[in-house]
Amino acid sequence: SCRKVEEDIVDCLSESILTSLHAHVSGTNPKQVEFNVSHSGENQITSIVWSFGDGTTTTTTGTTATHLYNAAGTYEVKADVNINNGKCTVSPKKSVDIQ
Repeated sequence: SCRKVEEDIVDCLSESILTSLHAHVSGTNPKQVEFNVSHSGENQITSIVWSFGDGTTTTTTGTTATHLYNAAGTYEVKADVNINNGKCTVSPKKSVDIQ
């Protein structure tokens, strides 16, 4: 499937924050996936540490990361979302199937 969403809720500084992790497989390369985090709440996402499930990690200050997998398989992706300069962290996970 092209779109998959995983959600997690955390209480951060007296505010419940719903964080969603989205995955979109490229239409031209089935091993390339764009991941995106969205959230509700007043506090800002300051960084995201992405773990792609294949031993690769990267840190972004934006809410999007693109990853190219080398092999087909099922991978568990985790996004450690730092909110308000690390005062809160939420870590939604999801499995992605790479063909």
